[in-house]
Amino acid sequence: MLAKEIVAAPGEHLPEIKLLPRTAKLPVNLLGVPFDNLAFNETLDHIEEMISSRQPHYVATANVDFVVRARRDPRFRRALLGSHLILCDGTPLIWTSRIFGTPLPERVAGSDLVPELVKLAAQKNYRLFFLGTTPEACAQAAANVRKQFPEIVVDYFSPPFRPLHEMDNDEIAKRIRAAQPDIVFVAFGSPKAEKWMSANYRSLGVPVMIGVGATIDFLAGHVKRAPVWMRRGGLEWIFRLLQEPRRLFKRYMIDLWHFGIALLVELWRVKFGRRDTARGDARPTS
Repeated sequence: MLAKEIVAAPGEHLPEIKLLPRTAKLPVNLLGVPFDNLAFNETLDHIEEMISSRQPHYVATANVDFVVRARRDPRFRRALLGSHLILCDGTPLIWTSRIFGTPLPERVAGSDLVPELVKLAAQKNYRLFFLGTTPEACAQAAANVRKQFPEIVVDYFSPPFRPLHEMDNDEIAKRIRAAQPDIVFVAFGSPKAEKWMSANYRSLGVPVMIGVGATIDFLAGHVKRAPVWMRRGGLEWIFRLLQEPRRLFKRYMIDLWHFGIALLVELWRVKFGRRDTARGDARPTS
């Protein structure tokens, strides 16, 4: 049992550190976000352990936008750092980990993870629940999953789109408790999904809740994924931008600017900070 390494932003009070059920691998800290040092298959194993424990957990699939937002939104930062796994869902973050000499093994994308968890659910008789996106997407995704795995149990609920503080959490909890799922895929979008999971995972008692972005829409066939070669080359963001330019252009530009500045500052600190320390250690004392 190892505690997640948490680094505070300037002027921020840290949340209580939790012990997490994982191996002796230390997290990899990238610009203040401690990513779990897990390959794809190791992630599946850990999620199985969470389900077997019957204790409530929530999982974040974090990309560059998460890192940028966590530096500017204290509430989101607390929700992110409070998650039981922070998975690296961004090829630029893999590249960044290599630059700093602490390489993450591979990208663990939510859009790749969810189909494998659906297969695992079919094998292990896990019950699934889709939460969020549109009623049409939820219904179609559930129908597609049932078509592929006729014996699987999958329920869904798409609450009306409202701000986080106006959501009908009693109705959501009622639906989830009636379904008794082992895994809930939360498609509220970030940062809403992470804040919602952080506030509700204990009371709901679901073994695993995962923020999945547009993955339910992928399962429904309402949104297309990038070709494999673009995913492997770290270019999936371009494909998404071409699909939804009005929604994503501003966000991507803001993320690029803030992430680039933060990366340059950290590289400067690592390079020249170490040099200054070395010079200080060598300085003679009088």
